[in-house]
Amino acid sequence: MMGFALISIQIASAVENVRTLAKTERAKEVAERDLDIGRQIQSGFLPNMLPSPSGWEIVSHFKAARQVAGDFYDFFKLGNRECIGIVIADVCDKGVGAALFMALIRSLIRAFAMQNFGPRHNFRETSPNRSAAPLLDTIKQTNNYIAETHSESGMFATLFFGILDPESGVLNYINCGHEPPIAIGQGKIKEMLKPTGPAVGLMPNPEYKVQEVSLHPGDILFAFTDGVTDAQNEAGEFFTKARLLAILASHFDSAEALMDRIKIDLYDHISAAGQFDDVTMIAMRRKNGY
Repeated sequence: MMGFALISIQIASAVENVRTLAKTERAKEVAERDLDIGRQIQSGFLPNMLPSPSGWEIVSHFKAARQVAGDFYDFFKLGNRECIGIVIADVCDKGVGAALFMALIRSLIRAFAMQNFGPRHNFRETSPNRSAAPLLDTIKQTNNYIAETHSESGMFATLFFGILDPESGVLNYINCGHEPPIAIGQGKIKEMLKPTGPAVGLMPNPEYKVQEVSLHPGDILFAFTDGVTDAQNEAGEFFTKARLLAILASHFDSAEALMDRIKIDLYDHISAAGQFDDVTMIAMRRKNGY
């Protein structure tokens, strides 16, 4: 009888183990399905085509991590000229929630920018900071909508939003706590576009400031998310901003050449370690003679 009881216990234990394993497998399937949904949402909101204004070269690179982290970038035309809105952002969360939050922010910025700049907005007015007011309004409205409507989610995003006038090379921008984009020219770092306000969604009505930078013929503006500098190799060593800056300080005849060099160095560094954060980069070069 004791032998029978022991066998019964072993059978019950085995059955329970099978049930637990089945639950675990189902949980894995659900998690993987959620990741797939998040990736689809994320990729669906990235630009299908990049703008190609006369005298400019624009390239981008995006590679999603296994765990969707909510990076995104965007380009869109504004006003009555070929002026371009430029966005690069990094949502604080991961998974489907981050992807949905990313989609919300992208939609808000586009909608408010189209409303504030309008089809008749003239970027060539004599005002030295002609895009400041509508640019500021767009970020404030986006921030306040999220902070007031979705505060319970606890989500926020670092974000860079710029308005480029391709004819003059003037870029007006607000940096909402994001990694500073870097202006380079003649083989050196010219300027780092540091934060001019907090991340989007942290609090209602924070102070944001509009800044301006001029990109001259041959200059490149490079923007990225922290998935670049925080990328680790198998030894746990970071790629680092210092290494990125060393690359940027070299001379490049095209934005594509710069992007290719960074990608080679970055993915050689990561190697077999695996990518745990989204990698997003954009580069814009004003061609010589324009």
